[in-house]
Amino acid sequence: MSGAGISNRGDADQLRVAMERMDTDEGYFSYAPIAWDALSSAQREVMNQLLHQGPVADGNIISKSARGDLIEAGLAVRCCYLGEQGFTAASYKAFTVFKAGRAERFPIKPGAPA
Repeated sequence: MSGAGISNRGDADQLRVAMERMDTDEGYFSYAPIAWDALSSAQREVMNQLLHQGPVADGNIISKSARGDLIEAGLAVRCCYLGEQGFTAASYKAFTVFKAGRAERFPIKPGAPA
């Protein structure tokens, strides 16, 4: 099997289909591992950062392009934090996809609730 369709952006088609199917009642949890498998390592790392250190300020995001991919997929959202713009947070679906991938989590940022 060749690596066609897989790049630094992951497998965008597989991710799109998995996320669409997660929108169905019976597909939410069953397609989360498929979405995880479609993510590139950079996308996974940013999602991990958003889940465990977020919301993350624009200047502190690991990869702006991977963040953009996650936003496009519905795994991240732009948000305000403490009255300021310029932050990104993980979506609920991101948590489900992350747990399905059984990834190692980032350390929680100091001062965040445990």
